[in-house]
Amino acid sequence: MDRRAFMMTGAWLSTAAGGVWPWLAEAAVRHDTFAVIDSTLAGGPAFAAYVAHMKLPVFEAGDDIGALWYTTLALRFGQTSGQSPASLIGLTRASDYFVLRELATRVGQLVEHSHELGAGPVAHVAFALTPRLIR
Repeated sequence: MDRRAFMMTGAWLSTAAGGVWPWLAEAAVRHDTFAVIDSTLAGGPAFAAYVAHMKLPVFEAGDDIGALWYTTLALRFGQTSGQSPASLIGLTRASDYFVLRELATRVGQLVEHSHELGAGPVAHVAFALTPRLIR
């Protein structure tokens, strides 16, 4: 990794972890949170390190986000009575985020927080899908 990429990634992660996007940090401290990361993105390795530090279960986005949802992630959103719904945080391509958001918000009462970075085919999204608080 070159120095510039390292510095940009470090700056991005420090702001994402709680400074600019407090919703990401709040979701990461929940005990029932898991993460999806596309490690091929510029911020992917730094986000993976953050998630590892938080000791969260992490899944690689891979080539088919729909397959990941139906084989792995949907099971994590299944809940029994008395359990709170899971939260999902991540850094993925914008197209993968669109699919995850559509699938996850259909499962339960989730609140979407996201921030898109970049534009065009290289756009990626940092996000948190968290349970809606019932008051």
